Amino acid sequence: MIYLFTGNSDFLVREKTLKWKKIFSDKNWDFNLMHFKDLVEIDNNQISENLLAEGFMWEKKLIIIDNYPINSENKNSKSLEKQDFLETFVDKIPENNIVIFSSANIDKRAKFYKKIKKIATKIEEFYTKTDNDISSILWEKYRWKIDFQAINLLVKYKWWNLEKCISEIEKLLITKQNINQWDIKQFIAPELEESIFQVIDDILNKNIVSAISKIRTILNDTNIYAFYNNLLANLRTSVYISKLKNLKIPTTEIGHSLSLWNRAFLVNKNYKISHKKLENLYISLVNLDKKMKSWKLMWTEERDFKFEVEKCILEI
Repeated sequence: MIYLFTGNSDFLVREKTLKWKKIFSDKNWDFNLMHFKDLVEIDNNQISENLLAEGFMWEKKLIIIDNYPINSENKNSKSLEKQDFLETFVDKIPENNIVIFSSANIDKRAKFYKKIKKIATKIEEFYTKTDNDISSILWEKYRWKIDFQAINLLVKYKWWNLEKCISEIEKLLITKQNINQWDIKQFIAPELEESIFQVIDDILNKNIVSAISKIRTILNDTNIYAFYNNLLANLRTSVYISKLKNLKIPTTEIGHSLSLWNRAFLVNKNYKISHKKLENLYISLVNLDKKMKSWKLMWTEERDFKFEVEKCILEI
């Protein structure tokens, strides 16, 4: 029997896998339980023997294989070779052997996935599409230990990353019995993406002084080039949204076509900046990157590049 647990939430995929592992361990022989966390390091003969051999005393056997089918994060020549090897015999696994493939964000175009899809007993997909999905999961897990407003703020701070939210809550619960919004603001730093979102919000509302002030605070802990690339990527999304809204495209269609998911609320926001000025700002920042790469701009320090970025923003 073959099962595949996948989706866009690595945390939920792993949680489901570990739940199966615990249930099996409680009811069956540990001799018949194997968990391969890094298949690349294991000899092919050992892999095939474990997957094809019957369990101890001919009992049921559980084999868990993490990160297969492979995704973009673990895709390399060695992992591809292992996947190709698995494909040669995955349909020959005995019925008494339960094999769980546990991997988030898999490439559904791959031959191995298509083969698994044909022969799998069950495929379960775990998705967190919106901040409400993530907030609900955290509320179920930490009910009475953190208030819901604090959860929503934390989700925003950690840019909808479920694992990071759980990690921060666990750390706070070491010293606190209950977590509120003040605790989140006092002890947790927003992710770079959230900080940049605040900067872009100021820029689009033409609060330039506030935007520059936030940029300087971010750059106390962040490399200017990392900040610049992130700013450009997020600003591009705002340009697309503005353009589509000008074309009178329905808001739901904009969110779907741009795959905004948990950022769909951006479509309904109204800003003071005109589309033309927003577009000009984006072009100015892109040209800054082109000039730097073509050696038309020369700096000796990151500070000089920061001033050039600020100059582009001040021009709006």
